[in-house]
Amino acid sequence: MATMKDVARLAGVSTSTVSHVVNNNRFVSDSVRDKVMAAVEQLNYAPSALARSLKLNQTRTIGMLVTASNNPFYAEVVRGVERSCYERGYSLILCNTEEDAARMNRSMETLLQKRVDGLLLMCTENHRPSQDALSRYPSLPIVMMDWAPFEGANDIIQDNSLLGGEMATDHLIA
Repeated sequence: MATMKDVARLAGVSTSTVSHVVNNNRFVSDSVRDKVMAAVEQLNYAPSALARSLKLNQTRTIGMLVTASNNPFYAEVVRGVERSCYERGYSLILCNTEEDAARMNRSMETLLQKRVDGLLLMCTENHRPSQDALSRYPSLPIVMMDWAPFEGANDIIQDNSLLGGEMATDHLIA
């Protein structure tokens, strides 16, 4: 796989010039730009998403942990989350834990180690993610859906099934 240094060497320019051309963030003359783009084409160079994420401290990736994917409601939520990520230029890494607590914690560790920009948890009450793991990433935005096993600064999205049931009953008997 070609690197920025390879492109610079072939084009006869500095790596910073290659960076300016690839990122289109500074003026570069047309002749130099053409040389760099020819080298990019010849070497089939593509910028490294990993290098970019390290520099910007952003992966443009959201992690999602689901413990009960056989629930049709969860499938619709996952579909909506993925579509929303795509529309905003983000990728989604989905981990299905099959209601296995050890697998859930390992998957969560993997997502955290991949430095996702946010974490969305849709888990059952029976399997709670490791609070120790979450506490190591205090600035990571976390949204818990359908349940909230921890106190803290996490955002929580919950339905109110009791109120919904009461409203449905009131409507039906009115």
